[in-house]
Amino acid sequence: MTSRAGRTYTLLLGIGVAGFLIWIATRVGTETTWRYWAVLGILAGAGLALALTQRTAYGAWSEVTPLGFALAFVVAVVCAVWIAIVGQPHPNWFRDHVTSWSNDMGIRGFVDHMTRYVDVFAFGLGALLASAPGAFGREAPTPADAAARKGPAPDAPTRATTNGSDAPPPRPGVREREQRV
Repeated sequence: MTSRAGRTYTLLLGIGVAGFLIWIATRVGTETTWRYWAVLGILAGAGLALALTQRTAYGAWSEVTPLGFALAFVVAVVCAVWIAIVGQPHPNWFRDHVTSWSNDMGIRGFVDHMTRYVDVFAFGLGALLASAPGAFGREAPTPADAAARKGPAPDAPTRATTNGSDAPPPRPGVREREQRV
């Protein structure tokens, strides 16, 4: 199987898993508060499944910094959870307080409009979680890494003769990898 075919099958798997989880979410319903949160959790899982398969298929693990991920994650969680709490089907202590705070800050109309799309926020939050491995040091191996593990080819020069030292050659950065593709 070629690399391109492997990517295609990986993406199809991610789309299939995400679609299946979305279908399950439609079967749960949102009549009660716990079902509402269960649907949002399932949709977040669907977003995570889809985004993870795309990241693994294209090897883009090292593009996110820990600070960038933390900032994006905190902002996204605060916004998505705020909107999700206001959108709960039955009033409770949390919903009453967050709704009151929204009113005090003058964002109540915006939050009320966004509750219609809370499912999209949950899906996007799951997709954002797919950035976590790259933010914390997980990096997909490149073809050059795989070749280096196998050792030099019989006719290939060793590292010492290539650059004059025993130090390994510098690893290409993200921009250099993008230019090669």
